[in-house]
Amino acid sequence: MKEKVKILLSFFVCWVVSFILIYLFIFFGGHKLFESDDVIKIEIGVSFILAISLSLSMLVFKVNSDKIDELEQRIKELEDKIE
Repeated sequence: MKEKVKILLSFFVCWVVSFILIYLFIFFGGHKLFESDDVIKIEIGVSFILAISLSLSMLVFKVNSDKIDELEQRIKELEDKIE
């Protein structure tokens, strides 16, 4: 059950981050990219944004997950020392 929640949470975080980054890209001048008739530029731009946002969000999720696991192990060790 925890694995499913982690997977859904990571998907949701990726989706939110992607949406925000694409919105910011378009808001800060990315709309000019879509005014041209060149479809290749549109595909390259959108795929670049999605790739960066998904990669960064997965990296952040992985780093945070590793830190939490290390902290859980440290707490368990400290609890064992107290007993």
